[in-house]
Amino acid sequence: MDIAVYRRNFPPGVVVPDRLRQLLRFQNQSREWYAGHFALNEWQYGNAAWFGGDTDTARQFVVFGKGPDGSLYALWLYPGRTVADAPVVFLGSEGCGLLADDLDAFLGLLAFGAGELGFAISWAGPLQPKSPAPRLGEFRAWLRDSFGLVPAADPLAVVAAARTRHPDFGAWLAERLASH
Repeated sequence: MDIAVYRRNFPPGVVVPDRLRQLLRFQNQSREWYAGHFALNEWQYGNAAWFGGDTDTARQFVVFGKGPDGSLYALWLYPGRTVADAPVVFLGSEGCGLLADDLDAFLGLLAFGAGELGFAISWAGPLQPKSPAPRLGEFRAWLRDSFGLVPAADPLAVVAAARTRHPDFGAWLAERLASH
């Protein structure tokens, strides 16, 4: 995917964060997985497909990545938040939740190497994959060299801390989806 296509994931006039632009370049270097089964993906900003057709709710998310089953990773633009300081959330068919305070914290979670990060966090399941992604070592080195980021030492603590700093995402989302 090229950057022009990826820009459509963001609200008009909003610049794609540097971290994601560079991650897209990294991702495009090989078709091999680099962090579990996560990948940046194309998702038109405001696409309400996952939100039961509710475009007002859909516009509060900038979907930037996906899992192999169609689950989504997004920046949650709740009131007062912008792409620059939005928390990262997971939107899955069998679980949703707030994952990280921001993109840097999310990248640290990705670097941990969980096979399906969003589901592992949502279900408090095992985070260690049976076998790491083929490019996990390369991804970790790239994160360290590019941004000074390292794998989260305690992924569940990262998630717990983020959840104390933001509104209750699960309750908010359930209310929004129930009203439509």
